[in-house]
Amino acid sequence: MGKTVVRFWAIALITLSIVVSLGGLYPQASRAEGNTIAIAVAAPLSGDGAGGGQEIVDSIKLYIDATNRNGGINGRQLKLNAFDDKGNTEGATQVANEIAKSDALIVLGHRSSDTSITAGSIYQERKLPAITGTANNPKVTTDRPYYFRIIYTNPALANTLSIYAQQVLQFKTASVIYDKSSKNEQTQSEVIKSAFEANGNGKIQRIWAIDSDPNNRKSSIQQIINELAAEPDAGILFLTLTKEDLAEDFLVALKQKGLKNSILGEQALARESFAKRFDKYDEEKKKLGFFTDGMYVPAPILFDSAGADAQDFLTAYQKAYSKTPSYLGAKFYEAAILAVDAIRKANPKLTTSSLDSDRDQVREALAGLNNRKVGLRGLTGLLYFNSDRNSDQPVRLAQFQSYKLISASQQFTPIANPERLNLPKELQSGSIVQSGDQYFWRQRVVYAGMDINKLNRIDKATFTADFYVWFRYNGNDEPTEIQFPDAVSNSVNPTAPVFDGKAPIKAQVVNGLNYRLYRVRGEFRNAFDFRDYPFDSQKLNLRFDNPNLSTERLIYAIDTVGLKLPRSAAEEIKPFQGLQLWNFKNITYFQDSSRSTSTQGDPDLFQSNAQVEYPGLSIRMTFQRKTLVFLSKNVLPLILLSLLTYCCLFFPYTMFVPRTMAPASALLSGIVLLLSFNNQLPEVGYTVAMEYVFYVYFCLCLLPILVTVIGTKLDKEGHKKAFKYLNIGSWILYPLILLVTIATFAITYSDRLA
Repeated sequence: MGKTVVRFWAIALITLSIVVSLGGLYPQASRAEGNTIAIAVAAPLSGDGAGGGQEIVDSIKLYIDATNRNGGINGRQLKLNAFDDKGNTEGATQVANEIAKSDALIVLGHRSSDTSITAGSIYQERKLPAITGTANNPKVTTDRPYYFRIIYTNPALANTLSIYAQQVLQFKTASVIYDKSSKNEQTQSEVIKSAFEANGNGKIQRIWAIDSDPNNRKSSIQQIINELAAEPDAGILFLTLTKEDLAEDFLVALKQKGLKNSILGEQALARESFAKRFDKYDEEKKKLGFFTDGMYVPAPILFDSAGADAQDFLTAYQKAYSKTPSYLGAKFYEAAILAVDAIRKANPKLTTSSLDSDRDQVREALAGLNNRKVGLRGLTGLLYFNSDRNSDQPVRLAQFQSYKLISASQQFTPIANPERLNLPKELQSGSIVQSGDQYFWRQRVVYAGMDINKLNRIDKATFTADFYVWFRYNGNDEPTEIQFPDAVSNSVNPTAPVFDGKAPIKAQVVNGLNYRLYRVRGEFRNAFDFRDYPFDSQKLNLRFDNPNLSTERLIYAIDTVGLKLPRSAAEEIKPFQGLQLWNFKNITYFQDSSRSTSTQGDPDLFQSNAQVEYPGLSIRMTFQRKTLVFLSKNVLPLILLSLLTYCCLFFPYTMFVPRTMAPASALLSGIVLLLSFNNQLPEVGYTVAMEYVFYVYFCLCLLPILVTVIGTKLDKEGHKKAFKYLNIGSWILYPLILLVTIATFAITYSDRLA
């Protein structure tokens, strides 16, 4: 008997090792199949623009790594090849030729228009598809069917900036400063002049070109500053400088001269890292933001007024690289989304002879994304291309405030169907502004915050929360007329509404903005997912929306200054320390919206597919259930019963009743435990993880009964050899099932055992 037991455990351990080894090797073998798929990225990785170039590469890598973790494309892994274009046309020419000769199916880049235009000629000749996330010059894509752009063009940018300067900031005169070594900046200065002076609404007083040659830069800037100081009506300054070091030198000279001209900077300066360049100056040490506070800059995305996908990208980037991304990372992350989708649709053969046809198939897949209906979900909305392979994305305006980029209090959103509106009436009221043939809504930005005081309880389908809500805004009180659609009841006064916009606990004007503060205590519904219960991680959403105004007219931006974001982990966890059964993981704030496709009885909308979006703000809190607490109470009895049942397999067959009744009793006990377990959950239409444990347990209870019945028959009929193998097999199979089950759950939920 002793040798048999030793042999049994040896066989069991060997079998378990083989099973685990095969399970671990299978995904690797699967991933190893097929060739890798090359994607190239061209960005400035050296010189003054290296920081931005590295952000571009890191963001693309973030998406590609996620794609590879999910199996790649048809089992093939993606590889990213980075090329340094040094931020100039010579470097762009060199790397474009290198990329064209490589096995890359697509190139993501370049950052600037000058480098994109130069490299684009080579990509067009070699029929290599390319996507830029940041180059605005129309020449990048004009007559180049292999180049695609997912950002607005320079004319659209100049148009928005001109309207903003005139309609919002009330400037009728302006001046332009550009780097004369950049053809793109020179062109952009002319585009701005044309846009600003359109319809006779404004006048460009002066256009200055900085000589950026290191030997002449200082004197050139100083001469411009002196002429600017002598100009009585220079107006707002359009700073079209794309090189951060040159913009830094100009702003230092401007502020040290004591000039206080309002500034509309270039998109390339819309990065918080740019503002931090000035921390070495004495003026900045005395007053944070001395050189950049109040400066306006355009950007395709502003994280304080961005949605959930953008916030997830922000969190993932910060976790991966311990720094905050800018629009550069966001737009090239979107470029990676488009590239991977196009490659997946192209299904390339990946042979030496098929390289040209593979690239053509990728280009065709990109060209097929030609309207909203087929657009891909991105960080800034749907990703698709118009007939010129450009994006129709709106321009967002931000202001620097203590190194942070804050959405400006007023934005412009293009009107897609102006013929449906009463244009004369809307223009007269000021709700709409016009520039040439283009019309824009005036969109108010309301700075809002929701700050949790305490989360009291998380139940089966609801949770209770105590928190502050506040708003800072220009204009009337419409922004405070919000609702919490998931509210169940007021936890302090059940007969009162959860939120009353007319009853703030504080109302005053601060720094020219209306300030309203409210305290909310209530119970809120939430969509829980119990598939992984009790190893589940739950996302609790706390949100409000404004059912009276569309997002075209108003949007809520996260008050990052008021919320003091980003916060330390110790500060974030404080409101949730009272939850005994949950571990707090993270909290995310994001701009949200609700949608309606109702025609609302408007005859103009009967035949349209238009939908109205209503603005809102959301908090998403993630919690991990304290699994070990649950397991100690619910699984320990199952383990003890399983061991008792296993012992029955070693009873002699003369003890037929104990060998069958003990497992049957354990089975009934398990059913009682399962019913008790199900009472802890709401009614769900799927099987949760813990129920699979019970199903395995029931099978283990049935095993000794079946073995006893079969073994008794074999013993009576004299099948000694089969009888022996049946016993040894049952001794091995039972613990093997138990160990494999435990190992499966341990591996699957290893990061959730807390």
